[in-house]
Amino acid sequence: MDRKLQSNLILAATVVLFILTWWYAAAVKNQTQLFAGPIQTAQAFAQVFTNPTISSQVVTALQVTLVSVFYGFALAIVVGIPIGFLMGRYVVADLLLDPWVNAWYSIPAVAFVPLMMNWTGLTSTSTVLIAFLISVFSIIISVYGGVKNTSSSLVETARAYNASEGQVMTKVIFPASLPNIMVGLRLGLIRAIEGVIIAEMFFAALGLGGMIDFSADHLDSALSDALIVVLAIVSIALSLALKLLSNKAIAWKESESIHRL
Repeated sequence: MDRKLQSNLILAATVVLFILTWWYAAAVKNQTQLFAGPIQTAQAFAQVFTNPTISSQVVTALQVTLVSVFYGFALAIVVGIPIGFLMGRYVVADLLLDPWVNAWYSIPAVAFVPLMMNWTGLTSTSTVLIAFLISVFSIIISVYGGVKNTSSSLVETARAYNASEGQVMTKVIFPASLPNIMVGLRLGLIRAIEGVIIAEMFFAALGLGGMIDFSADHLDSALSDALIVVLAIVSIALSLALKLLSNKAIAWKESESIHRL
């Protein structure tokens, strides 16, 4: 069977299984206000596009959420990649920063929310900083692993041709660690979205997280589920866009991939 057809069939089967399980669980619960089924959720999802009031609210909320995500993620890239390079390349930086990076990385996302509330209040700055704090450590760790595991023979060969430290970093280590960097960016993006949504739920903000929390509090689980579907679609789209960019950036790496059964 064609590999792509096989993949599509498996995906379709998992979607059908999920919907059937969801429908059965909703039927057993039999309380649509608390646990909407797939039919009620589909109807609410349609209203996101057909009801002018809801559609306007969702568009505004989505814009607020995405702005916070992109600002937090951009800040994480600017900070995370250089720190990951320093830790991976220089032992002193590794020894100084590694315990702190791992300690902060292990903290659950929700723990950052009250910390930011105390520092910056219930503002968009808080959601940006939470997105940054949650995503930056994923980027640091991925970049660190890529730089640290760069083949020493590549570096020594560059040194033999009198390459400077800057040339070694830009011409040898950076290309070699680029696959890890791209993985870190994808993980960091998803973590940034997670952080913003959690923050908006706590702050009852105007963003998509605030809308999800508001509709759930008012026992409109169908709309809440529909908004989660919207969030999932947006997250998948952003992740796929970054994946395509990654495939373009490291196309040379594909030839080294193993053949999966």
